[in-house]
Amino acid sequence: MKTATVYDVAKRAGVSRGTVDRVIFNRGRVSQKTVEKVREAIRELNYSANPSASALASKQIHCFACLIPQHQKGEYWDVVDEGFKHGLEEITFCNVDLRMYYYDQNDIESYRKMAAEILELRPRGVITNAVFKEAVTEFSYKLKDLAIPMAFIDNKYDDLDFDIYCGVDPYNSGQLGAYLLTVHQKVESVAMIRVVRDSGKHADPNAPRRHGFVDYIADHFPDSAIYTLFIDPSSSESIASSMDRFASAHPEVRHYAVTNSRLFLIANWLKDNYDPERVVVGFDDLEGNLKAMREGLVDFLVTKDIPGQSNYLLTNFVRNVIYSQPPKVKNNYVHMDVLSKMNCNK
Repeated sequence: MKTATVYDVAKRAGVSRGTVDRVIFNRGRVSQKTVEKVREAIRELNYSANPSASALASKQIHCFACLIPQHQKGEYWDVVDEGFKHGLEEITFCNVDLRMYYYDQNDIESYRKMAAEILELRPRGVITNAVFKEAVTEFSYKLKDLAIPMAFIDNKYDDLDFDIYCGVDPYNSGQLGAYLLTVHQKVESVAMIRVVRDSGKHADPNAPRRHGFVDYIADHFPDSAIYTLFIDPSSSESIASSMDRFASAHPEVRHYAVTNSRLFLIANWLKDNYDPERVVVGFDDLEGNLKAMREGLVDFLVTKDIPGQSNYLLTNFVRNVIYSQPPKVKNNYVHMDVLSKMNCNK
């Protein structure tokens, strides 16, 4: 039989893992009723604190580092960041010191600089996302040389050595987006909208999703033209001009897909140039995207539990590193949800 863990005790007693920790090590205030429930679960499961748990009781601090993109409030990575904070609250009994590092996702050297700072820290584990293939690969090899485990959040590079990934299956998310854009329709042309990133074109975090999207169109509508339009996220005027030029050059295009999380960037243009025959698909239920959907500018959003993925990743990665309890699967693909105007209210 499998050896019971503190997580099993918490589930049996119907309490949090932190409460189990407080009961075991007599730390903090816990009601007598809860103490009895936890002790009964311990007896039923024949649970005993392992050496790692004993080490935690001695207040040993476990430092972890997380390297993700800089962001503004309400943007995708802001929501991911909130998930890490909630996850940290759930594992207070592990005495984790989570150090957050932020890089400019338009600058590969910014990533390298933050990675160098993390290497000097020598943390127990590192969480990052996959945006600069070259720089992330360099970082991964250095972490491996130092025997520091790594985890990927949101996207990943399968050829690198990592302990756990949490996020959607990016290729399949692109396939789903293409399906929703074209379902039950004859499609002759598609506009795929991307954001301008670094000038050196090192950053391409949505490549797997885009490949899935393009492959679906090619397989099901082989005669359909796929146009790629780049927009500059730093200038709303530039976005409007780019969209106007494209629409003028390709008036036949009625199917638009924004393959990143920032569909809200073109919301004003969609509103000012409303076309009832236009079909628009985007990704992630950020408030700006949902607002555009409520206004009837967006047909579908492919999304998932954004903070839930980072919460899950952190708690399970820490559990693996500190308790030596590996995740059940390496690639933890979260469910993809489809939102339309009929079910987009929160």
